[in-house]
Amino acid sequence: MTAHVAAVRFKQHHLLVAGGVLLLALIVLVWTTRSLSYPNPAEVHAPAAQLQQKAASERDVAVARFALICLDALTRGEPKVAVKNCDLALDLDPNNVTLLNLRGNAQVLAGNSVKSLADFTRAIALAPTNPEAYRYRANVYFLTKRDALALADYNRAIALDPANAIGIELRGHFHQARGEYAAAIADFSKAIALKPGEARVWNSRCWTRVLANSELDAALSDCDRAIAINPGYASAHDSRGYVHVRMTKYADAIEDFDRALAIDPRLATSLFGRGLSKLHTGDATAPLDLMQARARDHDIETRFAALGFRLKVNGASGA
Repeated sequence: MTAHVAAVRFKQHHLLVAGGVLLLALIVLVWTTRSLSYPNPAEVHAPAAQLQQKAASERDVAVARFALICLDALTRGEPKVAVKNCDLALDLDPNNVTLLNLRGNAQVLAGNSVKSLADFTRAIALAPTNPEAYRYRANVYFLTKRDALALADYNRAIALDPANAIGIELRGHFHQARGEYAAAIADFSKAIALKPGEARVWNSRCWTRVLANSELDAALSDCDRAIAINPGYASAHDSRGYVHVRMTKYADAIEDFDRALAIDPRLATSLFGRGLSKLHTGDATAPLDLMQARARDHDIETRFAALGFRLKVNGASGA
């Protein structure tokens, strides 16, 4: 479930890294088709063209090595190490769009949005019809709240690659985070049409309908579909729990949150939702759930109150 902007930001970062992982096949291909060799005395008499070819070959291997180290560090959660190794790769191959996108992802994860934007902008200048850098740059604009620029880049990426669901899904999250629920639902619906077997997008549409507090039967159907595709998807059980809270079906909500917590015991949103539901059913363990939720996410009560999920106060209650 993408319950608030912080969670959406995490999702975006995760998608950025996932996009970088797609580079691995290309890098490995270069790695396995090139080979370094020790200096050979016979090369003293080799033709210049042959020596130049060997030098280029060795440069390619060095680029691949640094790129692999960069990617490995990124997947291990060490973005600063990743940046250093991508720097070394780009020193050898400064116009490599793939490396620029990889370093841009590492930069944003390292907290340097300015440098990440520079990398993605450079990648766009070198390959203006490649949608990836537009998507990546849009994510950074989104995270830094430059909405007009973000939307322009999302739109450009989608125009260049209209059959790719990920660009439409990312734009959906942009609209969702800005409270533009109808636009978000429309985008998630398009993404589902393109990739109906992706549980994540069904869950995103379900949660958007929860945020909008509308079409709750459709929201329930969306969450059911996400769970059918991936029964171990904790966020979908969590989202369905909040659908049931909106419907005031608190016993059903508790069952959903129980399932989510069985998969991910530290999921603060499910602890909060279960505590809220238990308050309505008179369960004496409600305060424990709420205490654990606050311990894991200090702002959760305030944030969810803004969404309409309020705890009982003076005999009154929210959703």
